[in-house]
Amino acid sequence: MANEITNEITNKITNKITDDFDDEIASEITNEITEDFEIDDATTLIASNRTRRDIARKNSSPRDKSLSGAVKEMLRDAAKAEAQVDVFNPTFKGKQFEENWLLESLGGFYSNHLIADILSQVKGGKEANVYCCSAHAQLGIELVAAKVYRPRMFRNLKNDAAYRAGGNLIGDDGKSMFKSREQRAVAKRSKVGLQMLHGSWLQNEYGALNQLHAAGAHVPRTYGVHENAILMTYLGEREMAAVPLAQVHLERDEALPLFHSIVEDIRVMLANDLVHGDLSAYNILYWQGEYLIIDFPQAVNRWKNPNAREFFDRDVLRVCEYFATCGVHGDPMRLANSLWEDALGAL
Repeated sequence: MANEITNEITNKITNKITDDFDDEIASEITNEITEDFEIDDATTLIASNRTRRDIARKNSSPRDKSLSGAVKEMLRDAAKAEAQVDVFNPTFKGKQFEENWLLESLGGFYSNHLIADILSQVKGGKEANVYCCSAHAQLGIELVAAKVYRPRMFRNLKNDAAYRAGGNLIGDDGKSMFKSREQRAVAKRSKVGLQMLHGSWLQNEYGALNQLHAAGAHVPRTYGVHENAILMTYLGEREMAAVPLAQVHLERDEALPLFHSIVEDIRVMLANDLVHGDLSAYNILYWQGEYLIIDFPQAVNRWKNPNAREFFDRDVLRVCEYFATCGVHGDPMRLANSLWEDALGAL
């Protein structure tokens, strides 16, 4: 009987989500609900839900679709007092369910005078969304990019253990987490473990970007980090962001110097003991002759990770495959061997 009730509840929730959201978002929300909740006693669940529903009805107020409740309340109080109040009320709010997520993820950048507004979404993905933001005047630039990680971005990441092999989990403070209970939580993929894994990969990307930017590689400069977002260089214009190199066809005369420059960036990564781990023309942004290599959460240490050489060879192969379509041909394995051996010889 309990299973029948549970199935009925699940079906009703799924139908409601499907009606309210588009297919991709509905599927993601449904999967997260299924993975996050283990129902042992359906009757208890029903009773608790009824209690929460009754409480919510008593405390509910008219829903404001343009502003979060907290922001609306602050503006209402300020109007009564005829006072000015500085609240984060961005131009771009996304879909209805995104608003509070954006306010929570990027509000700290606004409070710390790093951004002035969210202007648009320039990239959406299963792992993270990227937003074009107007920078605060103190940064001395016009635009910045905010990469906001989805709460469950690493839940279904394939072969994530291969990337973590030989390395340490990184906490929100940027330091390694050595405690065995933390390692066990991640290995078991408990809710706490997944939260730690999420933060660890974000910090891994933040640290790699800072290290490589300081070394002169063509990677975004970071301006701030939050538990769920990184603020970094924006490439492009307000109306049009840079596109992945995979979407650009270059003539050979333009492609050849770009290829040599990217190979040099790969050399800089090795000199800093880093392997990108997922490099391809899809995570190299291109804009009017300029480019940035992005997406470093899975970057690995070439000495500590036993899979580093395999990842490195794949990175070089993918880069060579793209440039071959532009008339720049080479031997990927020979190039990978040369770069790897040169890095060893430089020690």
